[in-house]
Amino acid sequence: MGVQFLELASVATVAVPDLNVVGGTGWTTGATGDYDAALLRTGDGVTMIARRPRSEAAAGEQRAQAAALEAMTAGVRSRLPFAIPSLLGQYTGRDTQLAVFAFIPGRTCEAVELEHDSLLVAEIGRAIGAIHALPKSVVADAGLPVIEAEESRAATEKLIDRAIATGRLPAPLAERWEAAIVDDSLWEFSPSVIHGSLERRSFVTNGAGVVGVLGWSDLRIGDPAQDMRWVQTLDAAVMRAILDEYTDARGASVDRQLRQRATLYAELEVARWLLHGVETGDETIIADAEQLLDGLVTRLRGLGQSELRHETLPVLDVIEVQELLAEASTKAMHHQSTLPRRGTPGETGAIDLELDDNDEPQR
Repeated sequence: MGVQFLELASVATVAVPDLNVVGGTGWTTGATGDYDAALLRTGDGVTMIARRPRSEAAAGEQRAQAAALEAMTAGVRSRLPFAIPSLLGQYTGRDTQLAVFAFIPGRTCEAVELEHDSLLVAEIGRAIGAIHALPKSVVADAGLPVIEAEESRAATEKLIDRAIATGRLPAPLAERWEAAIVDDSLWEFSPSVIHGSLERRSFVTNGAGVVGVLGWSDLRIGDPAQDMRWVQTLDAAVMRAILDEYTDARGASVDRQLRQRATLYAELEVARWLLHGVETGDETIIADAEQLLDGLVTRLRGLGQSELRHETLPVLDVIEVQELLAEASTKAMHHQSTLPRRGTPGETGAIDLELDDNDEPQR
């Protein structure tokens, strides 16, 4: 079974009272993952996953996820058309922190082709809608972050100002993003419960629909457009299908500027990549970010997309821009272990380590 598996299984029996492990396997791959992880099988046939963070940043992420999952009571979970991980137990020692979660079987959508007319794509849209429809009291009563519309706007402006201060942000993008900040109509939205760090690999499928959603460490009340940011990197037809299903699920609760803010947040991922390079002094990352920014300027100019206002053609319907944003997102995820954790756009702090290139999904 391997020394690591046996070690994790041993600590798991301390974290979960009366746990009877009869088998399992290691779950971490590679040498630079942010967690040691193992699948455990109990005598009564239950499968769970034990995760031990390898860094303080990963430990902070795991603590945040545990707090979020504890807020998701049985009543809250019954409102969701999919499963979310259940925290079964935790152990914190002098040199070790370990958490044990129920395992959600299936594959993450990162490994699945998305077709615009598939049940899976439709259920992704409805799943996001179900999260946003949760009562705000779930988050507020648990003491999790509550970000109002003006706070979202201010945090976004702060991020843009930081990017401008590097002296490396192309003027057309600075003007485009600053115009979005001063457009009052863009920020007229009602905050809702949001997942906070949705990505394609957040969704678990059984091959047909969505059976689970992972990675709840950024659960909060905030801008619903944050959870639609990743959708901007998908094929245009898939993106429209997800947005259509989401709109049908949420009805009148969907503000008319959600798509524009989601596009803004997606574009700002490139700015975050630039800032990461500048703050760490990594010239390779800086050069890569500058190339992505220049490419975005060129493509937007060619399409006449100077502003993110509702009167203009939505940028998210433009395939070339989507491809560029997808490229930026891919680069960011490839370096997930060093990127600032994503939450409110202007925030820095813990690392978003729910999944990375060297860990299999935590279920």
